[in-house]
Amino acid sequence: MDATELLQTIFDSPSQHGIIVTDLNGMVWLWNRGAQNIFQYENEEIVGNDIRVLFTPDDRAHRVPEEEMKKALERGFAGDFRWHMRKDGSLFWADGMLYPVRSRADELLGFVKILRDATAEKATGDETSRQALEDSLTGLPNRMEFQHRFVDMRASAERHHSLLALLLLDLDHFKEVNDSRGHAAGDALLQQAAHRMRSVLRDTDFVGRLGGDEFVVLLPDLESSEQGGSVAEHLMEELARLFSINQEAIQIGASIGISVFPQTAQELEELFDQADLALYQAKADGRSAYRFYTPEMNKAAHRRRQ
Repeated sequence: MDATELLQTIFDSPSQHGIIVTDLNGMVWLWNRGAQNIFQYENEEIVGNDIRVLFTPDDRAHRVPEEEMKKALERGFAGDFRWHMRKDGSLFWADGMLYPVRSRADELLGFVKILRDATAEKATGDETSRQALEDSLTGLPNRMEFQHRFVDMRASAERHHSLLALLLLDLDHFKEVNDSRGHAAGDALLQQAAHRMRSVLRDTDFVGRLGGDEFVVLLPDLESSEQGGSVAEHLMEELARLFSINQEAIQIGASIGISVFPQTAQELEELFDQADLALYQAKADGRSAYRFYTPEMNKAAHRRRQ
């Protein structure tokens, strides 16, 4: 076996990795069996054609291939972690790198891209990330995701000079249902309640479960705080309707406390505490009600602590 055959054998050996060599303009010179397996193009279909055909239409429109080559020239390499497109139009997640190719005289000849199909690993990673931010029982976002979303929504409220309402919600009489009918019935009730809350809210709103029967709602882009009260009324009406658990009709309700950024506070911790005080007041007033936070509630809480 001469040197040329040996190099070709080495080039074609990694069947799970695509190796693509292009000229300076991105025209494909060489294409190994691994790339053929991944992209589904025959050798004669791709050699001599533009490597851009392997990128998604959106990436081509945003000149991602050009930016990748530019970065490789500046840094000596460029990461290629994005969706790519096969011959049949299907997408896969590529994990790879792009390197400049130079001659022994340091003349720039083109680029070599080495990548693999990492779609399954990305799906597993995405699922792990999703689970870390999701309540396993109801499928709603959890406390961590609530904190992340609040930061984004607050920034949007500041940019657009709008209001952001925080609603803290407890299910009335949930403990009695859980104690008398068992945890399975309580879990089913929480799942149905979560579904009903989502049906009331806009796509841009946020609802999450903090734990137990405590839920939190964020309402962005409000023009007035009264809009938050209107949503609270709809939530209470929806949760006051009979639930069917194990073919048994169960009626509960909801109490809601509301604070509003930036009217009542600027930071999440203070807004949350304010909504909690308002929720306490709603329960003290007989439950199945909503209350907006007022400074008087804070004074009353201070007196209770004393």
